[in-house]
Amino acid sequence: MSKARKQAAPPAPQPKADLIIEKAQGESDELAMAKAASSPIIQAAMTARQLHGVGGLRLDHETVSIGDHAKALKERTDQVQAGDLGYAETVLAAQAQTLDALFNLMAQRAVHNVGHSLEATERYARMAMKAQSQCRATLETLAEVKHPRVAVFANQANVTSGPQQVNNGTAPHAHGSTAPQANRANELLEHQHGEWMDARAPGQAGRGYQAVEAVGEEHRAKD
Repeated sequence: MSKARKQAAPPAPQPKADLIIEKAQGESDELAMAKAASSPIIQAAMTARQLHGVGGLRLDHETVSIGDHAKALKERTDQVQAGDLGYAETVLAAQAQTLDALFNLMAQRAVHNVGHSLEATERYARMAMKAQSQCRATLETLAEVKHPRVAVFANQANVTSGPQQVNNGTAPHAHGSTAPQANRANELLEHQHGEWMDARAPGQAGRGYQAVEAVGEEHRAKD
């Protein structure tokens, strides 16, 4: 009678290193850890790991570490830095479709509440319009990524025909007057207190020449 051999239990999986930090030559452990802790890729990996634990896709944290998330994120960021925007286009296209589905869902709920609840109809319609606006903005961003606009810089050219007059350094006349300065001075001499100067009218003697009087009529020149 043969004895049944007792099968050995498979070895337990060794715990996977959560994160491997590489440091530069001559760099201290503390500085390397500080750089890793503040790295945007590591921060995003930690957030993604938490989200994948509560979302529809549940990952086993014992087999998928933060280092794995960081490696996946690093590969995608390297592609973007190299000029490959395939991932960005995929994200934008998928989000646009999701927003469009959300728009239709909110629009249908708004229609179902017509005639029953004006408040619910208005609320769902507002949410539908927000989803539609975000979907449009996402598609515009996708189009900008696929076909970026080209900036055009053109020098200004002044093309004219016929005679021209260029006035440089001419000061503007005060109070909107277009009369030359000489004519303006003559107007001030001729017009005072609403009366025009009359060369034939007698004037009053000044204080310094009290003896000087107006010429009499008999000494005036004949017209």
